[in-house]
Amino acid sequence: MALTTLTVSPAESLARGTRVEWKSVDVPAGERQKERARALRGMLRSAAKKADFGKARSVVLSARVVEFTSATRGDVHRVSCTLVGRVVGGPTARSRISFGGRPSERQALEKQVLTMVANGIVGRLASIVRARDEARDKARDDRDEARD
Repeated sequence: MALTTLTVSPAESLARGTRVEWKSVDVPAGERQKERARALRGMLRSAAKKADFGKARSVVLSARVVEFTSATRGDVHRVSCTLVGRVVGGPTARSRISFGGRPSERQALEKQVLTMVANGIVGRLASIVRARDEARDKARDDRDEARD
């Protein structure tokens, strides 16, 4: 399976004082791949602006679409997407959603599903960054107490 990585220019945004850089956004090869990758990159940037990354001044993230299906069966169009996000140098998080609707609203459904997985993955990655920073602060405080 071929993947396309958009790395023309790193996407950066400020999320409540935190500079968020998207190192890569990978989308599997297929119909409308470039369009989908561009849309997902924008959705991730938008979600990152709203997220609370805690005290972190700068965060580097990456995202990869593991699965994306969009198919009509009878009178229902179903869109499923699985997105894996990663804090560079840290753990990963996975967001999966499947949503159905009218076949005539295919593009709107695809956009809605991508938006939902982008919001989910960014929220989880922000939580990971906050927890990592809190653990780092606690370890520093413990070391300082041991010295005193």
